[in-house]
Amino acid sequence: MSEGFNATVYMSEVLSREAINMSKDLASRCVSVLAKEYNFDADEANRLLGLGMIKVERNKGKNKKSEKVSVKKAAFPLPYNGEFNDLCCYALRQNNGLYTQCTSIRKGEYCKSCASLMQKTGAEVPEYGTIQQRMAVDIFNYTDPKGRKPIGFTKVMKKYKISKEQVIEEAEKLGITINPNHFVVAEPEGAKRGRPKAEKEPKAKGVKGRPKKEKKVLTVEGEGDEDDLFAALVANSLTLEDVVKSPEADGKSPESDGKSPESDGKSTPSVGKKSSKSEEEREAERLIKLQEKESKRIAAEVAKKEKEEKLAIEKAEKAKEREAERLAREEKKKAEELAKLQEKEAKKAEKAKEREAKEQKKSSKQVPVQPEAVCKDEEEPDVVKKVEFDGKKYLKSKKTGIIYDYNEYVQNGEQVVVGKWNDTANKIVFTASAEEEEQEDDYE
Repeated sequence: MSEGFNATVYMSEVLSREAINMSKDLASRCVSVLAKEYNFDADEANRLLGLGMIKVERNKGKNKKSEKVSVKKAAFPLPYNGEFNDLCCYALRQNNGLYTQCTSIRKGEYCKSCASLMQKTGAEVPEYGTIQQRMAVDIFNYTDPKGRKPIGFTKVMKKYKISKEQVIEEAEKLGITINPNHFVVAEPEGAKRGRPKAEKEPKAKGVKGRPKKEKKVLTVEGEGDEDDLFAALVANSLTLEDVVKSPEADGKSPESDGKSPESDGKSTPSVGKKSSKSEEEREAERLIKLQEKESKRIAAEVAKKEKEEKLAIEKAEKAKEREAERLAREEKKKAEELAKLQEKEAKKAEKAKEREAKEQKKSSKQVPVQPEAVCKDEEEPDVVKKVEFDGKKYLKSKKTGIIYDYNEYVQNGEQVVVGKWNDTANKIVFTASAEEEEQEDDYE
């Protein structure tokens, strides 16, 4: 084998044996073509090149390079806890408002998707920042380039309907330790701290002063709790006008209709009573609005139902009209076809009648009046057969016994009568002209 040529081929194990044989055959054919061109022995060249001893070896280095790097992903979004993966993209993803590291494998600093988005927008940094920027500050104090902050993880837990135990279990699968502060519900901004103010129910007191005339109470029909609330107002003999025109609601003292000298006609309004009356007023207005809304809804449903019924009736009428038109078209078509058929039959009968009249006219001109027996005989076809008499051939009619000249019929197609067959004597009785011709023939 030549020292300058190595027949070892480096290829993967998945390459089939058929492909190796094809390569070997191609090399051998190339050597044969060159041997013919440059006049050398092809077999010796094959042995010199070692084409019969091709070896297949696995290229381990290439297989290592082709191995794909995969990153495990969580079943649901997890919050940022200070983790960093150098194999992944350095850009941050919004991730339901949690601002976590992009899990795609990076090519350079960023993955293909993030780099393409930055190039499209012309930005120097990703939209939500980088993982290095988030690592530089506290995990709960990050702000992206546009001034936005991550949301509380408890909102994401509520959105995905997951528990604290499920979050911790999923994080352990990925080797992540969840910061316990992520499970603390964040208070909304502007919320008041401290003990909530207890709400006191106003005491029910009768209306003081001179009793007023009874006024008609507005009755509102409703369903459920709304009827009970309004019924309570009616039971207390309070109407919307009473609430509005009540002395306490106007801020006047209920003890006197005039002005007090000590307060110059003004009195300190009762906060509790005023709030109670205003609440009743609002409740009455709310019931009235609900009643109006319900009335509008019912009216709308009635109108909708009437419209649907009207459309259904119109649809049925149109369908009925279309069916009537279809039946009319079918009847018209049948009538036209029947008229055409009758016309065709009439023409056919007329033509047959004319043809029959022509035939009768023609037969009356051409056929002479003959006895009935003769007419019957003429209607039947005449059949002849070949007979021999005195060594000569003749044609004999089966029906009449008339004898025809055989040669004249065969050569010229003429029916020449020469006599008649006598069944008693079993011979031909020739006519006078036929006998003379026979004698002339014999003489000659």
